[in-house]
Amino acid sequence: MMRRRAFTLIELLVVIAILATLIAILLPSLAAARESGRNTKCMSNLRSIGTSLTLYAADHKETFPYWSGWHIWGRAGTPQDGTSGDDVGPGWTEQLIPYSSTKDVYSDPSRPKAEAPFCYFLQARYTSAIYNRAMYTSLHESQVQFTSQFVFVGDSNQMNLYAKPYGNSANEPDCDPDDANQPVVFFDGQRLAHGIRRPDAQTGKTNLLFMDVHADTFAKYEPARMTWRGREFTNWQDARKD
Repeated sequence: MMRRRAFTLIELLVVIAILATLIAILLPSLAAARESGRNTKCMSNLRSIGTSLTLYAADHKETFPYWSGWHIWGRAGTPQDGTSGDDVGPGWTEQLIPYSSTKDVYSDPSRPKAEAPFCYFLQARYTSAIYNRAMYTSLHESQVQFTSQFVFVGDSNQMNLYAKPYGNSANEPDCDPDDANQPVVFFDGQRLAHGIRRPDAQTGKTNLLFMDVHADTFAKYEPARMTWRGREFTNWQDARKD
C-alpha cells in the first residue's frame, strides 16, 4: 500500500513564514488603496457640494447660502428652541437641499457618520469680516477676485463644530459648520476626542474646494495657493486680518 506523506513541522513553519511575509508586504498596499478610495470619495463629495452651491447662486442672483449659528438638521429652529442649541432658520446644508442629491454628501468616509454626519465647512470668515460678524449674511460672487485661491468648502477640523463624543459640543450635530469665528483648517489644536487627529488620522492631510470648483489635497497652509479672503491672501491664523 502507498503511504501518504504528511508535511513536516519545518515545512509548515516555512509555509507560515512565507504567508506572514506576503501579508506584511500586502497590508500597506491594502491600507493605501483603502485610504485612496476614501480620499476619492471625499473629493467627489466636495465637488458635488460645489456644484450645488453654483446652482444655488444661479437661482439667487449670484448669492450663496447664508451662515449663522448652530443648526440641527430638519429642526428649523424657532426663538423658543434656544435651549436645544438650534438657531433660527435652516443651516447652509439644508438650504442646498433642492440642489443636493443626498444628505450623505456631507459625511466624510474617514469619519464616523453617526457621530459626525456634517464634516465639511462653508466659508463664512470672509463674509463675517465684511459685515462686522453679523450672522445670516451671504457672500456674493462679485466679492471674490481670486476664485481659484479662495477656499470655499473643505474638511472641517475644528472640534467645536462637532457634537460629543466626536467633538466637544453638547448639542446635536451642527448642519451649518463654517469658519466665521474660528479657523477650521491649518491651525494648532486640531486634536479631537478619542485621541484622533484630524483632518485625517492616517495621512494628516485635508481636502479643500475652491470657488472655481476645483479641489485639491493639502498637508499645510500654502500662502500662494489659498486664502480665506476674496481680494487678498490671508492665513486663517492671521489675527490682524480677522
